[in-house]
Amino acid sequence: MDGIKSIGVIIATMQKRRVLQLLSLLTVVSLLLACGSNRSGEQGATETVSGVKLETIRLNGAPQMYEAVGTVRSANVSLLNAQMGGTVREIRVRAGDRVRSGQLLAAIDDRAPRAQVDAAQAGVQEAEHGVVEVEQALQAATADRRFAEATYKRYQNLLAKNSLSRQEFEGAEAKYRAALANERALQAKGKGIEARNQQAQAQKSSAETMLSYSRIVSPIDGVITQKSVDVGTVVMPGAPLLTVEETSHYRLEASLPEEFLAKVKVGEEIPVTTARGVIHGRVAEVVPASDPASRTFLVKVDLPSGSLCQSGEYATALFPVEQTRMMSVPQSALVEHGELEGVYVANSQGAVEYRLVKTGKSGGDRIEIISGLNEGDRVAVTQVEKLRDGIRVEAQ
Repeated sequence: MDGIKSIGVIIATMQKRRVLQLLSLLTVVSLLLACGSNRSGEQGATETVSGVKLETIRLNGAPQMYEAVGTVRSANVSLLNAQMGGTVREIRVRAGDRVRSGQLLAAIDDRAPRAQVDAAQAGVQEAEHGVVEVEQALQAATADRRFAEATYKRYQNLLAKNSLSRQEFEGAEAKYRAALANERALQAKGKGIEARNQQAQAQKSSAETMLSYSRIVSPIDGVITQKSVDVGTVVMPGAPLLTVEETSHYRLEASLPEEFLAKVKVGEEIPVTTARGVIHGRVAEVVPASDPASRTFLVKVDLPSGSLCQSGEYATALFPVEQTRMMSVPQSALVEHGELEGVYVANSQGAVEYRLVKTGKSGGDRIEIISGLNEGDRVAVTQVEKLRDGIRVEAQ
């Protein structure tokens, strides 16, 4: 009997455990059903995003752009060459140094031109002394001529009155003519001395100019970009010494196909892209001569002051070459999923859907849409990070 009771207790205990397991399973299922019903309720409620800016797609006329590759260069580059032969005595700058206009950069041995200046100065002094001597002699000769002329005229009157002999008159006449000839000779000599004085002054000026060539000074404010000689180098006239570039004004030099020569206008504003971003320049010069090798012509685009460019820097520029019709959206409207690009398009009820698009060239803050959109579509251009398919938007 005791064994039978024990078996009954064991069976009852097992049944009780099964009931408890069944109750636990029912509880879990109830919780899952409740969660499912809550999620269904959440999905049933439509989410709305307010203040979204919508842009209606239009097929508008737009310039077709040609992207030209170019190089940034200083607008003012001074190549300082030797204007006299000699030995470089001093170099005061290195490549990269900033210099001011009029600053002494280098010096060439000036002993020979300085000796020429001293010789020319001596010639000028000698000519000046000669001018003074001739002037003093001419003053005395003029006084003698005036006295002799007065005597000669007085003797003419006396001779007419027979109050003077012919011999006395001829003597006065001879003295007058001699004094007149002496005065004229001194006047001619004075002109010759004055001419020599002017020649000496010119020689002195030439020597001083040659002496100034021994001092190499900067013609502009800028930076030294190249040093071609060292102290002790013997240079000939025309030999390159230093290169100075202005740093306050840069320009882009770009090459365009010759077919676009008539399309580029001086004064036209052009977007230029450098490593530091997009800046707006202005066409300053169009060189119409084409390169026979590449069949391109050169365009120089002035960049605004403070562009923080560097000479030799790579850059590109977009030139409008013809008009075309295209659709475009702001860059902010594009949403990327991996390598795919798309936009959110709102329907008439305000619900948005993600639509894949194919993009083309970008210009400024807009990008061309080649396919994926139709004229009249409304595209979300703000708060796109909050959107997904089915969400309603309220336009601002």
